[in-house]
Amino acid sequence: MAMTYKKDYPDELTAKMHSEFTISKETRIELQAGCVWESVSPKASKEEIEKWATLYGITYADAMKYKSEWLTAIRNSEDRYAK
Repeated sequence: MAMTYKKDYPDELTAKMHSEFTISKETRIELQAGCVWESVSPKASKEEIEKWATLYGITYADAMKYKSEWLTAIRNSEDRYAK
């Protein structure tokens, strides 16, 4: 006899459970900006940054908004693994 794991949860409970796995629009943009800065040099041209931002679904302005934060995080990460 196979075990079944399906449960009949009330709608409000399933909505709450799913909401715990969502992120805000701004957090999504911030994470995508991190992908941009992992992909380009800190001295990349505006055109190259725009290209990568578009590939990750954000604007150039979004990427620039988080530039300092992500370059610091990347540098700190590289420093940590270099030791």
